Amino acid sequence: MKEFKNVFAWTYKNLKGIPLELAQCRIELVITIPPTHQVRYKLNPNYATTIKQDIDKLLLVGFIEYVEEAT
Repeated sequence: MKEFKNVFAWTYKNLKGIPLELAQCRIELVITIPPTHQVRYKLNPNYATTIKQDIDKLLLVGFIEYVEEAT
């Protein structure tokens, strides 16, 4: 694995020849439609810290980005 680590794409910037628009997903929202509130899902407390760590890792490497919630 260490010998061939340059073969893997670790970020979107490493995907040479593939447009960023193809690699990422965007959800276009219609502003005229009012948002609805769903019932909050109760997460098992045993998994909460693990999921938070995974999300923090994805935020750190730039795989996902934080979006402010519209009020």
